[in-house]
Amino acid sequence: MTDSLRSNYIRELAWLLFDQTQSLHELDELNRQVLGLAASMIDDYQNIAKKKAVKTIHRMLKSTLGEDLPPEAVELLAPVLALQADLIGRKDIIKTELSPSQQRAVLTLAALLKIASGLDASETQSTVIMQVEPARDEMWIVIAGPNEQVDGAAAETAAQLWEKIGYPKFSVLEHEEAQRIRDSHAQVPDLGPVTPFDTQAAAGRKVMSQQLLAVLRFEEGTRYGEDIEALHDMRVATRRLRAAFEVFGDAYRPKALKRLLKHLRSTGRALGRVRDLDVFMQKAQNYIAAQSEQDGEHGLDPLLQAWQTQREQARAEMIAYLDSKEYQAFKDSFITFLNTPGAGDRPSPKGNPTPNLVREVAPAMIYDRLAAVRSFDRVIPDAPVEQLHALRIEFKKLRYTVEYFRDVLGPQANGIINEFKGLQDHLGDLNDAQVAMHILQDFLKAHSKKAKGESQLPDAELQAISAYLAYRQEERDRLKNSFPAAWAHFNRPEFMLEIALAVSVL
Repeated sequence: MTDSLRSNYIRELAWLLFDQTQSLHELDELNRQVLGLAASMIDDYQNIAKKKAVKTIHRMLKSTLGEDLPPEAVELLAPVLALQADLIGRKDIIKTELSPSQQRAVLTLAALLKIASGLDASETQSTVIMQVEPARDEMWIVIAGPNEQVDGAAAETAAQLWEKIGYPKFSVLEHEEAQRIRDSHAQVPDLGPVTPFDTQAAAGRKVMSQQLLAVLRFEEGTRYGEDIEALHDMRVATRRLRAAFEVFGDAYRPKALKRLLKHLRSTGRALGRVRDLDVFMQKAQNYIAAQSEQDGEHGLDPLLQAWQTQREQARAEMIAYLDSKEYQAFKDSFITFLNTPGAGDRPSPKGNPTPNLVREVAPAMIYDRLAAVRSFDRVIPDAPVEQLHALRIEFKKLRYTVEYFRDVLGPQANGIINEFKGLQDHLGDLNDAQVAMHILQDFLKAHSKKAKGESQLPDAELQAISAYLAYRQEERDRLKNSFPAAWAHFNRPEFMLEIALAVSVL
């Protein structure tokens, strides 16, 4: 067992993260003990063979620890160490004999250990965790130290496993950056989690408050433009906020939300034009990287230059909007709405009681969304891409509805949301490929020799762009043809039971 300054330092970081995220993972003291042991052994199992890695580590642990560790702890420790050393992947855990709860514990502990290790990527033991703020939609930690940039970036990269197993998006903030964000959020109320006895209107305010905080959280990074993921996250938060209007809209008088929704749509459009071009360019760059490994040529420069020009214009328009009085007035009005309990609430009808509490309305809202999704079952085998895009929108509404009520649902909720996200991502990639095809076809049409009055591109570049069009078409066809199998996995009775169990606690 390694006993070094670094392993001891990582162990303390890992324990701190474990304790501060207890409300999310709900693991017990035995798991905390396993995490500490894994941190102490972080460098001991890096060089063993990947084949049968878990069994090899398990055997080595039994020989070194003997009777000092309970057998159930050894069962968890071996796969945690294998995951930390990248000897196995997340999906390999499913193939083990561990129970579902043990599998989740192993993945959680390995994820926490990877983050803790990332926080000492500089190997200086100088970065300190100042604060941990776990939440259902996003968690972030505040760090300080002379190597905070290096260690923070490494920890965010290491958090991929944490996010893939269903925990909130993980962000690391430097102390000064965190203070700026707190100042910008000062007026947005913290209304706490949704409870079963909240009215629909009160629950809506809580959800909207959380999503507006996320919008503001990523606004600064979106303005700077150094990390395209900040724009992505701000756009997602804006979409979630719009979805909250739809989910909870019946609880308020229409006029109370009309102007807010109008400005929210404007914000979404301003962000969306830039983000869509980011996606198109990133996909093209990935294609170029693959092609360059083969022949070193790609011929897509005219396409990328055209997109870059469009992006610069769209970004200038986006910044102008974010700097506008309209956008500032929208934020001020929204904050006032959130800080005024009962403002805009639809009055309860007289006479007999009507469903209004979360415990009364959430089950029906979730099953209404589920019904809208499952109604596509009859058309899945032959559904055109446009119809599958409509299904993607229904999946998004279903997923967001479950996420908004996650605090009051059973423990199955996280797994359910992950399943929804997988289907939504599949359909999103399919739609991206379809849209890219149309854009590429229009580009070729405008620049081909048949086009009159337009500049013409050399044949080699036209052929290269045509090859990229064929590549995106193959991607579209592959995603479309593989979707029925993904749908069948979602639509299985066992998964419907998981949904029922999650809702049954209400």
